[in-house]
Amino acid sequence: MLGAAELGVLLGVSRQRVTQLTGKQWFPAPVTRLAMGAVWELVDIERMVSGRGRTLNYPALEAHLTAIQERHRTGQGDDDPL
Repeated sequence: MLGAAELGVLLGVSRQRVTQLTGKQWFPAPVTRLAMGAVWELVDIERMVSGRGRTLNYPALEAHLTAIQERHRTGQGDDDPL
């Protein structure tokens, strides 16, 4: 599952560009919408990209997700007082 931030990292574009791209008719529809925004399945993005001649930056996505996990593990960026 990918949100706009993860899509931007994976595609190598800004979150603003993700917003533009997700409005295109050819872009896959999100599987759901949460309070944080729309969410896409990775397989749908891979299918879309394979038909458009682009590549995905899996190492950048992995680094991004690892950084998020590390912040949560250490309690940094946790605004929830519970």
